[in-house]
Amino acid sequence: MTLRLRPRNAWEALDLGLLLVRDHGRKAYLAWAAVYLPIAAAMLAFFWDEPIYAWLVLWWLKPLFDRVVLEVLSVELFGGDVRISAIVRRLPGTLWRSGIVGALAWRRFDLARSLHLPVYQLERLSGKPARQRIRLLDREARGAAVWLTFLLVNLESIFGFAISIGVALLLPVQVPVDVILENWFRGTFGPTADMMRGTVIAAISTSAIEPLYVACGFTLYLQRRTQLEGWDIELRFRQLASRLEVAARAGGAGIAAILLAAALAMAPASEPRAAEPDRPTAEIREVLKDPEFGHEEQRWRLVYVGPKAPERKVEAPNLDWLAKVIEAAAKLARLGAWIAFALAAGFLIYHLARYVRLRARSRTRAARPDFLFGLDVRPESLPDDVASAAESLAREGRIREALSLLYRASLVRFMDEGLEFAQGDTEGDCLRRVRDRAAPRRSIYFTRLVNAWQLLAYGHRPVAAAVAGEFAREWRSQFPPAGPETQASSP
Repeated sequence: MTLRLRPRNAWEALDLGLLLVRDHGRKAYLAWAAVYLPIAAAMLAFFWDEPIYAWLVLWWLKPLFDRVVLEVLSVELFGGDVRISAIVRRLPGTLWRSGIVGALAWRRFDLARSLHLPVYQLERLSGKPARQRIRLLDREARGAAVWLTFLLVNLESIFGFAISIGVALLLPVQVPVDVILENWFRGTFGPTADMMRGTVIAAISTSAIEPLYVACGFTLYLQRRTQLEGWDIELRFRQLASRLEVAARAGGAGIAAILLAAALAMAPASEPRAAEPDRPTAEIREVLKDPEFGHEEQRWRLVYVGPKAPERKVEAPNLDWLAKVIEAAAKLARLGAWIAFALAAGFLIYHLARYVRLRARSRTRAARPDFLFGLDVRPESLPDDVASAAESLAREGRIREALSLLYRASLVRFMDEGLEFAQGDTEGDCLRRVRDRAAPRRSIYFTRLVNAWQLLAYGHRPVAAAVAGEFAREWRSQFPPAGPETQASSP
């Protein structure tokens, strides 16, 4: 065994898991990559249009990948030589005998999953024996295992966030950090390409952190078994036995025969052979009857150590006043119940009336705003051919005016088609309304246009004239001229 087992507390055991990854991490990460990367590529290819589903599948399959890492670490820890190809070949058998169905079903949200994994995979326990073993392990180690899950989940999120910030800052056209933070905390994502990049970053973060999670849970399991069963003593006896065996071989058969004869001469007379099998069983039972064998219990109690006060006779108090207090409290409670009922009825009537009034108001369309966050969105403020005017402005180098014209014209066309904006809406509010109501292609175009406008107007980042011209030409295809029928049906 390449690890020295000795009594440690739970936090030292978790730290030992990091050292285990430091010494045997190369093969653990290679085995993880050999199984995780093909499945991740298949999921991303299958859910190409909705990468968030690929991330959810990979997150749900974490117990499957954890078993590969534990298989490598357990073999390496006990001095074996593991080959990644062999691990992959016997993966179906490993999964079938390690309770993978329960791990992906009712035990998926177990917060101490890393501590319980060796019970199912290495000990091959299931059912009642597994539950008994887990209860025994959880007595003093579950708290540390739950904290391990909490800390590494947050570390995985922070690691992915750091990668995304670093990638955003290294791009040639930088996105403002406040826009990135707003998208993170609001949970709003951009086009499919941005979601695909986010899924890849999440997969990288998971691959970096998850082997640490498995290793720390494994060393916590080993430490708990050491406390319960004295594995360190057992390992010392095994080492002593192997040294004696080597010495016996080196000494020759003659010395071994002499030692054997001396041992037989000094041994006490044994009972008949028929009684031999029963003696160890009886002795074990006698030892187990001792209440202190294998049992440890801690009890706390408070004991008063101060001076004892002299006993005094206490007369029974007159409790007539208490009856009057209870009667008064009952009347007050009854009055309070009636008042609460009246308030609840009034509250209900008020909200019903307000709901009816709001429904009546909602039937009438809200007043169309003339200005949104400083932009003039009146239809008469736009030229007849918006795309041609924006192209002309872009060729003249007036990029800000071109993007502003396309921005205002897009808002006007959205309102013409029935999408409502309130007078006090911000850019973020308008963007969310468009994403919820508009067609996907229009929503993606409008998002790109708003990002370019924000980079130019707020980030003071130059936008090329060719990019502005491309926005103008694409505007013509996204917002074709409204025909007579469209105009007649427009609100």
